[in-house]
Amino acid sequence: MAETGVVLDGPYAELGGLAAEAERRGFDAVWVAETTRESMIQATVAAQATQRIDVGTNITLAFPRSPTVTAMQAWDLNELSGDRFVVGLGSQVKRIVEERFSATFDRPAKRMAEYVQAMRTVWQMERGEDVRFDGEIYQVVRPGLAGPGSATDRRLPRVYVAAVGPLMTRAAARHADGILGHPFTSARYLTDSVLPGIDEALAEAGRGRDEFTVTQGVITCVSDDRDEAVTEAKQQIAFYGTTPNYRAVFASYGDEELTDRLRRVFKESRRDPAAMAAAVPDEAVERYAVAGRPDEVRERLAEIADHVDHVVLGGAWFHVPPARMRENLDAILEVFGGA
Repeated sequence: MAETGVVLDGPYAELGGLAAEAERRGFDAVWVAETTRESMIQATVAAQATQRIDVGTNITLAFPRSPTVTAMQAWDLNELSGDRFVVGLGSQVKRIVEERFSATFDRPAKRMAEYVQAMRTVWQMERGEDVRFDGEIYQVVRPGLAGPGSATDRRLPRVYVAAVGPLMTRAAARHADGILGHPFTSARYLTDSVLPGIDEALAEAGRGRDEFTVTQGVITCVSDDRDEAVTEAKQQIAFYGTTPNYRAVFASYGDEELTDRLRRVFKESRRDPAAMAAAVPDEAVERYAVAGRPDEVRERLAEIADHVDHVVLGGAWFHVPPARMRENLDAILEVFGGA
């Protein structure tokens, strides 16, 4: 049975309490995203509010940051949390990295592979090892200001990589401790495409499946009003479905035409959420999300959870009011957590 984590979001005044509640409810991990809030600060709050469960970022944007800075943050957060921290790295997409963060986006899989290697070099230096990394993109050839560290007994933080395509999957399999699967998925896409690709990439890297953690996100919408939960899931599916990179997810059930339909509606309606949701058929919600009343969603999650090591439950956020996002989070904590 897969471990279960939950994505937390909300004001900082509430974030610590939510993390503590997830721990009290028996979740195995809490995860924070990096959309409107910075991921490492959120993770710090969650780590200080908990004692036992893992705290991870899903995701921290890699390319706008120096790998040395990210490695230092992860090193410190792992100490702060008592070795409970997972730094989850993501590449994002070219236009966001370049237009929002004014950073370079090229050869993303190679860039990510070198990024993780550079981070590991920083951690090895902190443990006093005489190592250097001199890649094509990133270099770490100088230890800290005081020279090599002396923390020889410190455990390294875990690093996971978010991957969709085969090249990024190979980078994760070769250099990371685990992989973060995008929440826009289906059980069929997972079993027919994602997991065989991971197994192949691990074999190429000479690693066993037991050395690698497969973590899978799931769009999770829960409400006593079934129509409300389904509509929110449709809006989120529609938003993700406009991206051509995710056409393969729709293809797992022969729904490829949905990509072009949603892109057309997205443009013609000027991102109107009602129009986008209306373009998503009911059966798509059954295939690409876990949505419905509390008594319905538990069984649906098993379709995904039975195939991976860790599932991450996260609510829809595309044009969902903050109050309803909080209601959904509370429902997730209640339905999927213990008493």
